[in-house]
Amino acid sequence: MDYHTLLQQLHKGEVHEIYFFYGEEQLLQQRAMKAMEQQLLPEGLEDFNKDVLSGADLTPKQIAEMAMNLPFMAERRLLVIQPPLPFLSIPKSDKNGQASLQYLIDYLEQPNPQCCLIFCGDGALAKTGTLNKKLQENAVQVEFAPLKGKVLEKWIAEYVAAAGRKIDRQALEYLSSINSFDLQIMEQELQKLLLYREEEPVITLQHVQEIVTRTVEASIFALSDSIGNKNGREALRILKDMFYLGESPFKLIGFLVRHFRNLLLVKDYRSQGYDENQIKEKTKLHPFVIKKSVRQAERFSIQQLTAAMERLLLIEVELKSTTSSGEELLEQFVIELCYM
Repeated sequence: MDYHTLLQQLHKGEVHEIYFFYGEEQLLQQRAMKAMEQQLLPEGLEDFNKDVLSGADLTPKQIAEMAMNLPFMAERRLLVIQPPLPFLSIPKSDKNGQASLQYLIDYLEQPNPQCCLIFCGDGALAKTGTLNKKLQENAVQVEFAPLKGKVLEKWIAEYVAAAGRKIDRQALEYLSSINSFDLQIMEQELQKLLLYREEEPVITLQHVQEIVTRTVEASIFALSDSIGNKNGREALRILKDMFYLGESPFKLIGFLVRHFRNLLLVKDYRSQGYDENQIKEKTKLHPFVIKKSVRQAERFSIQQLTAAMERLLLIEVELKSTTSSGEELLEQFVIELCYM
């Protein structure tokens, strides 16, 4: 189950006894938890009917015992067990741990209908282990995965609309395409956009480019533009900015290799007569990325793109095997492309 399906169920009043939450998108998980509280807990009685505890401080038996407690002046209570969850992998040699674990396993088979028990894991449930298997059988698993593509665009548009503003298509596509951060940071960026020129009803691409913090991917596009234009001074400035912001050379190499690979793919498909829609179907890249890649790919030959990828891989090998400076090696890479 995903976040949106969970909200739909809660809206209908459907609440299960046991959940297992996991996934990278913490903001969605926080909002799901808030929606759960609003559905279950009477106003003013939240503190009496909610416990949020760390799994590291509890034994499985204690969790089962707490889950059996009855609500106070409410139909249901909420018990949230936050990570880490060390009891998911109690070794069979630990007899006391296994005995405590059996209490929780028994509870999962016959849960208290007046308690909603939520486990929050660092990742998905493992396929092995008695408790993992029991949770897979008895818990509703909800994944909070990063939003992408049209789903992310919908989330952004709804967030802006809730503030009484609109965002145009270009701005929306740009935000979605450069997104390399989680929704908590995206929310911060949207709040800055909403405060910027509050008198204007529509957020435009220009507003986004002026206000939104540059991500690595956005900087990579700018760096590639400068290299394609043989503007070495600008390319070196962008590279210096990225290092100044603390980006690791290995991360930058990874992004650059992926970027030049995308350009190579786009250039190859264009040479075969494919249009942008067909390239999107073939590559699964974001439409905004394809538009920029088509334009950038025209500035490079296939040989140049292939050579750039090979050079980046050699730089990565050199960084792993010597004490060479990543910043110096990547600066030399930019100079070679722009001036040689």
